[in-house]
Amino acid sequence: MGRHDFFSRFAPRPSRLRFAVTRVAVFVLVLIVLAWIGLSILLAPPPGSTELETVPLVSEPSAAPPLSPPGQSSPPGSTPPASAQPAAGALTVHVVGAVKKPGVYVLAPGSRIIDAVEAAGGMAKKAAPEQLNLAAPLTDGQQVVMPRAGKAAGGDVGQPPSSASPGAGSKVSLNTADAQELQQLPGIGPSLAARIIEFRTKNGPFTSLSDLDAVSGIGPSILANLEGLAEP
Repeated sequence: MGRHDFFSRFAPRPSRLRFAVTRVAVFVLVLIVLAWIGLSILLAPPPGSTELETVPLVSEPSAAPPLSPPGQSSPPGSTPPASAQPAAGALTVHVVGAVKKPGVYVLAPGSRIIDAVEAAGGMAKKAAPEQLNLAAPLTDGQQVVMPRAGKAAGGDVGQPPSSASPGAGSKVSLNTADAQELQQLPGIGPSLAARIIEFRTKNGPFTSLSDLDAVSGIGPSILANLEGLAEP
């Protein structure tokens, strides 16, 4: 009995044995998990660098060249590009005579003769604006003639009429002739010549000989005498 009691006393109890085994098992399991995590980190490939998405730079389309501002003259013999064509309703006029920059100009709708003169650089030193109605409205295709000092409605004061006769094969142009040239026509004196110039300045160029009937002082008899001698 004494020997049996001795071994029973010092033999490990079952509960303690199970607790020790459990702790060892848990410790081993933790080591295994840590070792697996460490190997995963060491063996896993490094993450690829994220490339930034490149956005191609697209240049904005070049803006169309601006239209010539109203009043700007086009160089002689040059053809403006399609984008520089006059806008709808614009007036293209030819300014000549006593102005600083004679030429063809594009003006805004509703412009008047004074606008055309200013577009042509203004009046020259010898201009005679009192002989021209600067407030008259313009028409598309009109020619504006600024008189010079010393001329009466387009003709030199005291200058004799030209020796050229309208009946000698050439016709007098009602739209470009000055007062002296108009007076070569039968029945047209200084006053009627001035009225013709004033009428075409206010209302635009003549389109036919019969348009002269609208000028004050010109009737059917004068028109009949002008047949074959004058043209628009």
